[in-house]
Amino acid sequence: MKKLILAALLLASTLFHLKVLAQDKDCLFKNPLCFYNTDILSYLQVLHKNQQYEQMLPYITGPAVDGLSKEKKISKLEDTSFGYQMKRQGVKTVSNQEWGLTYSRVIMGTQETFKIKCLLVKGTCCVYLDEKGWNQVFK
Repeated sequence: MKKLILAALLLASTLFHLKVLAQDKDCLFKNPLCFYNTDILSYLQVLHKNQQYEQMLPYITGPAVDGLSKEKKISKLEDTSFGYQMKRQGVKTVSNQEWGLTYSRVIMGTQETFKIKCLLVKGTCCVYLDEKGWNQVFK
């Protein structure tokens, strides 16, 4: 009887872990917290620090970048300051396709808080950047 209970628990545990792994794989890039064990803005910051601007393009949308050519978007990203230290403070789910994220950052010894909006666009989570959002993120 003990072996049967142990086998059932082991099977249930294995199935649970497989389901969690499948959800993690399906989750990648589909919400702002599913960017390789980090969040969308931290992921974009790593790409920016490594000068991989072209890889940032699928994850930004909004009036600040829509309508620009690929080259102009890359040029605009190259000219930004995005090397500050930041930490995600909160996440607000507006719907299953929209989120609000709150970050804190330290710039020249001053800690401040800012918010960004993320949207699900064609199955990929993107940071929504209007001019105000652009100035908040790339300060």
